[in-house]
Amino acid sequence: MPFDPSWLIHIGAALLLIAYAIRDELKLRLLIIVSTFIYIAYYYLAADPPLWDAIITSALMIVINIIVLGQIVLERTTFRLDPDEKALFDAFETLTPGQFRRIAKLAAWRTSDEADGVILTREQEPSDSLFYIFEGTISVEKADRRFRLPEGNFVGEVAFVLRRKTTATTIAPRGVRFVEWDSKALRKLSDKYPNLGNALNALLTRDLARKIGASYRPDDAMPADKQSEALLETAQSAP
Repeated sequence: MPFDPSWLIHIGAALLLIAYAIRDELKLRLLIIVSTFIYIAYYYLAADPPLWDAIITSALMIVINIIVLGQIVLERTTFRLDPDEKALFDAFETLTPGQFRRIAKLAAWRTSDEADGVILTREQEPSDSLFYIFEGTISVEKADRRFRLPEGNFVGEVAFVLRRKTTATTIAPRGVRFVEWDSKALRKLSDKYPNLGNALNALLTRDLARKIGASYRPDDAMPADKQSEALLETAQSAP
């Protein structure tokens, strides 16, 4: 018994109906692509000559859906992130991979190469940048006291979130790797994507709370009787 191409229409339509009933966009797009391929098979087999106009139109629909499918995959996975970016993404625990990619595009990766170190922020001065210490330890100076802040911390988050002057001077010694974002560009991105902005603020607030609960060891030069007081003060006024 010869195959009846009309069955392809029914199969394609059934898959399309199932696709529209699915809320997960990734699965929806996949089913639409499969359904469209089945329609193309029908347009090729059902008529002589094949229905080329319908085939071409359907092929264009497949191309568009594949492009969107690729965007969805990038939004949900760390595919094509280099090792450093993947390590940085682990620190941005409140962001999705897609949100992180947008922030990563604005990031400037830097290494301190100055003998006296690179000044990231100055106490009681405006800051135009947000920093993340990727490798190494920086020094934090406040009210003539000095502390060390290890990698895995943000610098300038209070100034960024509250839009005020920084509360400490921070210096990245030679060899320290850090990531820098322009504050204005980051705020503009947050305004454009409110969910991203909320996730970023939650991350920075969490980082500040962790600093308040932590104890960073002061330099040996600090008098011992001042250490506990200074640790608390620095955590409460983290840069």
